[in-house]
Amino acid sequence: MTIKVLIVDDESLARDELRYLLSQEDEIEIVGEAENGEEALTKIFNLNPDIVFLDIQMPKIDGLTVARTLLDLKKKPFIIFATAYDQHAIHAFEVNAIDYLLKPFDEDRVMKTIEKIKEKLNHPNQEVFFKWLEQLREGSNQLSKHTSKLAVQLEERVLLIDPNDIVYAFREGRGVLIKTFAETYTTKYTLQVLEEKLKNFSFFRVHRSYLVNLNHIQEMTPWFNGAYTLTMKDQQQSKVPVSRQFVKPLRDALEL
Repeated sequence: MTIKVLIVDDESLARDELRYLLSQEDEIEIVGEAENGEEALTKIFNLNPDIVFLDIQMPKIDGLTVARTLLDLKKKPFIIFATAYDQHAIHAFEVNAIDYLLKPFDEDRVMKTIEKIKEKLNHPNQEVFFKWLEQLREGSNQLSKHTSKLAVQLEERVLLIDPNDIVYAFREGRGVLIKTFAETYTTKYTLQVLEEKLKNFSFFRVHRSYLVNLNHIQEMTPWFNGAYTLTMKDQQQSKVPVSRQFVKPLRDALEL
């Protein structure tokens, strides 16, 4: 079988060295390279690699943040951290990294890591492999609450949004839009999936088409037939409807 690999490092020499070592393996196909975390996320979403060799200290978005962002993916690539520093080892395994390689790379050590992956992918007892994979996913779900950014895939890039900057989200047609204080973004999430991703933050469903950040509600006023309207704290002071069935749960959440 062919194993697709993405190499992520802000140093071109490190990428070249790793590419050379991996090219010794016939089953390895290097599908791409990235020099920072933002570019890495975009290529992971677009190329679907089996393995990501990921540097930790990089500009814009570091490797640990990239790995935490990937915890929410249904199909996760295997993460192998490749770094010059060993103080991040504990954090690396907290995000389900398969291995942790130190620079400068040792060829035998790199090959042992590849063999470890191949053994899991080619295990003759598929039940054992899938049980191991399920344990990995369960671990990811336990750790997903630590993910501090929401990954939003735009046309040609991936944007990481701080959930605290989101004022509300709403369904429009077949799409879901996220409204922050500065911008409005169209996402590929359903509102239900978005609600699940934001469950560890202060978000509340107030309507079948609206999800609001409780911290950004300015006022709540009666509207019609038992429903209410929220005025949000963004510059436009957006109005968000509250369905009648959500009024009491919302008042309880706001301790009114």
